[in-house]
Amino acid sequence: MRLIIDGHSVAYRVYYKTPKLTNTKGVPTSVVHTFLNILLSLKEELNPEEMIVTFDSKGKTERHGLDEEYKANRQPAPEDLIPQIEILKNVIPLLGVSVFAKEGVEADDIIFTLSEDCEDDVYIVTKDKDIYQLVNERVKIYDYQNDKVIGVKEVVEKFEVTPEQIPDFLALVGDASDNIPGVKGIGPKTAAPLLKKYGSLENIYKHLDDLKSSVRDKLEKYRDDAFLSKELTEPIRTEIEFDKSERFDESSLLEFLEKYELNQIKQRLFGKNENVDLGNGDVGKPDLAAFVEDSFYTADSHNYNIEKDYKKASQAKYVFSYKNIYKHLQSPVKGVLDLEIISWLNDPDSGGIKKQKEEDVSAFLKRLNEQAESIYTEFKKNDFEDVYENIEVATAEVLACMELDGIKLSREKLKTVDDELASELNRIEGKIFSALNKEINLNSPKQLSEVLFDELGIKPYKKTKTGYSTNEESLKNLIIMNPGYAELLELILTHREYSKLKNTYTGKLGDYVNSKTGRVHSTFNQVGTATGRLSSSNPNLQNIPQRGKIASKVRSAFIPEDGYSLISFDYSQIELRLLAHLSGDETLLEAYKKDADIHKKTAASIFNIDEKDVDSNLRRIAKAVNFGIIYGLSPYGLARDTGVSQKEAKEFIDKYFKLYPKVDSYIKDALKRAKEQGYTETLFGRKRFVKELSSKNKALSSRAERIAINAPIQGSAADIIKKAMLDTFAYLADKKVNGRLILQVHDELIFEIKDGEVDTVFQKLKDIMEKIVHLDVNMSVKGKIGKDLGALK
Repeated sequence: MRLIIDGHSVAYRVYYKTPKLTNTKGVPTSVVHTFLNILLSLKEELNPEEMIVTFDSKGKTERHGLDEEYKANRQPAPEDLIPQIEILKNVIPLLGVSVFAKEGVEADDIIFTLSEDCEDDVYIVTKDKDIYQLVNERVKIYDYQNDKVIGVKEVVEKFEVTPEQIPDFLALVGDASDNIPGVKGIGPKTAAPLLKKYGSLENIYKHLDDLKSSVRDKLEKYRDDAFLSKELTEPIRTEIEFDKSERFDESSLLEFLEKYELNQIKQRLFGKNENVDLGNGDVGKPDLAAFVEDSFYTADSHNYNIEKDYKKASQAKYVFSYKNIYKHLQSPVKGVLDLEIISWLNDPDSGGIKKQKEEDVSAFLKRLNEQAESIYTEFKKNDFEDVYENIEVATAEVLACMELDGIKLSREKLKTVDDELASELNRIEGKIFSALNKEINLNSPKQLSEVLFDELGIKPYKKTKTGYSTNEESLKNLIIMNPGYAELLELILTHREYSKLKNTYTGKLGDYVNSKTGRVHSTFNQVGTATGRLSSSNPNLQNIPQRGKIASKVRSAFIPEDGYSLISFDYSQIELRLLAHLSGDETLLEAYKKDADIHKKTAASIFNIDEKDVDSNLRRIAKAVNFGIIYGLSPYGLARDTGVSQKEAKEFIDKYFKLYPKVDSYIKDALKRAKEQGYTETLFGRKRFVKELSSKNKALSSRAERIAINAPIQGSAADIIKKAMLDTFAYLADKKVNGRLILQVHDELIFEIKDGEVDTVFQKLKDIMEKIVHLDVNMSVKGKIGKDLGALK
């Protein structure tokens, strides 16, 4: 979730409701104090993935070019507020929160752009009624004072018009705070019914003759004001360089807080972090052995030392980051209790206990030591011993070996593909610019939209608040709607695909090759997700592109050592098979028993046609429905993902449940069980706590419902792939096979095996994976052998 805070809106409200406060140097700080406390509370309560504060800039904006009187009646900012805004702009980035303020651009337009460019849910903290027009199924206003989420329903209740009609509404009633004139004599009680009946300002003016004379006369007299007002209130897209590199800067932040005597904030952030001395002496038998930021430490109740002897971990009561300790030991620690894994199992959504960006290593070690017993007590109470001992600890050991082994990457092959992409991009750009008779920035949606729709007159597919869409989905639909421009549009799509491949992969992956081993040693994150799924970083090898000619060439740069081959095994539709097992739906079970095409079967049902008549597009929509059900996708979400209307999306979902009725029962039972127990559980005992199911905050309770539906399925899939890793790894070791497990990509395992042993090992590994767990459906595993990663797809 992205949280966007309208800085000036919050600051002004705080200013007029907070007693004046200055530090000993006479600098006003009351707004700074309260604003930062609000910021920290929002961070704690909502836990957003991204947090952004926007501020208005000084001077005139684009709207002043439309109307010199725009905002002319606004009072100048209070003199003691101005310096506090500047203090906030300087201190907020030190908290790891991005600040956006752009000369000549209003905060409203920055908020609009940041909302549009985010695929996740967006919460906006503001009191500005202009912003209400941005509200939709994904974007909400958050009232932090009342812990209230304002969605489409609440906007309609407040204004009696839809969010999309807010500019039309303000065009009629005006907005005195921004000096927007509107139509004199028309208020909300007149405007709302007009818009309810006619839909828009333009349509109202088309039906002036239908209106009573008193209203018609006002509208005719102030026609220019009305349309100017609408133009002034509609958002304007702005170019933004969104750098997510803000980091919590402890030393600079402390210095800043002390400089301005912001002691309450300092206490809130640092009061509990007590540093301890890190010595180099002998701890004796340690209570804790921890690997933190590439160093190893031991601690007892009084001493905290930097340690070189990793064997000390076997003597410690608790460890932290067992995977990294194992990489140095190369042998297991019997009965190891890893606080990193244990605390994550206790609270997977928070990620467990970890060093905060503002914490000194010594303070973190002290916190670890002090909380170890309570973390372990909670772990025992949650009954996590089985999933910890039988899955997670052993997985840490396997991941350590995979990280050490890495995967070979041919820089030469990668460079060849990179050069080919550069040449192709130049060729494609030449053809596009020739067709357009001009050169443009193909990465600019605004420039592309202008040339396609305004200059060439291409029939558009979908309109957004900024104009006609040029995203991938829209371009694909434009090809169908404008066959005469198919070649041009396909070239633009190819250009986008190739640009991403070059900038993300061929131009960067080579930097990760270890000069000594010639291999890429990615980091596998065991505690990075709430579902139990693994993730990968530096580089992310789980996100290497899979489809397309060039993508295949990128993958072909990943190769085995000479005399070895790569083998991949991929679980087929594991989550849908788990849904069939957990729901017990006879139709779904029978389909898998007959090895039917589930997506075709679903398509035939929701479109009322024979399976033989299902084409690729209908199958694509059905696939989105099948997987959408697992993730609790709403009609809005399905419509967004497939391009159908919300009405059609709802009909598809209803038909799905008629075809698979026990899936509907499973979902209802899963929600009921989660509400009663307070958690969901996988087939192997992994729990995920969903306390927000009873929250009065609709957005939070809806998210919890999606988790309750999905977590048992996705979590069980995560457990199965981990168990497959453990059993195949053990087989290779027990049989002394000349090979190794080198990569896990979601539901796929990739091995590097000596050529002479490939045929013998292939079938055995496949059998192991298919028999990991007994379900009411067969566990289908697809296997391939090749001399590079590209040959496995």
